[in-house]
Amino acid sequence: MPTDTFFHLPPEKQKRILNAAKKEFSRLPLKDASIANIIKDAEIPRGSFYQYFENKEDLYYYYFHTLKKNSQRDLLKSIQHENGDLFAGFEWYFSRMIAEVFKGKNANFYRNLFMSMDYRSFHKVVPEMQHKMHQEHKADRQKQQTIFLSEVDKDLLKVKDDHELKMLIQLLMHTVFSTIAEAYRQSAFDPDYDPAEAIADFNSKVRWLREGAKKERGETYD
Repeated sequence: MPTDTFFHLPPEKQKRILNAAKKEFSRLPLKDASIANIIKDAEIPRGSFYQYFENKEDLYYYYFHTLKKNSQRDLLKSIQHENGDLFAGFEWYFSRMIAEVFKGKNANFYRNLFMSMDYRSFHKVVPEMQHKMHQEHKADRQKQQTIFLSEVDKDLLKVKDDHELKMLIQLLMHTVFSTIAEAYRQSAFDPDYDPAEAIADFNSKVRWLREGAKKERGETYD
């Protein structure tokens, strides 16, 4: 998370730094990205960089979370589109997210992110319903979370309270990101890979969560 110093910068300068981050992290995965290139494009001294961020990883995940804000908005709209049905909302959301991730304006960044993803980075990018954040944004985050939870029709779910609802949403978000990561791994070996396959896989996982994967012995399943 950036320091207070970064958040006190003029918006234009913050944007310049984030644009430089996008350029470098879209060109190379995190481990190969260069702080030197970022500060050159952002037109800031190296010393200033370390006043704003602990290291390049700190900037990398902050840049990702700026993209995630739009994703959170899209998820809310998806839930609303499906009249509060959490599972249907996630299916709607994923079908649109996969197109952005594979072919949208940030596709190169996402490709580097998911192709180099390991256990540690996975848990860095999977959204948490509760996580450490800059105090300045905490109230806004809590307000957005309250709005989101209120849009979910809890009468359609076997959840006792908001704590269990958050757990279920977290499980679904893990499913979103793990499915995208697997889709990128498959696309690396198959140049004809169709992202529609990822949508079908995701919908199968959601169906298991919604209906259960167990059947009685001898029962047929189509």
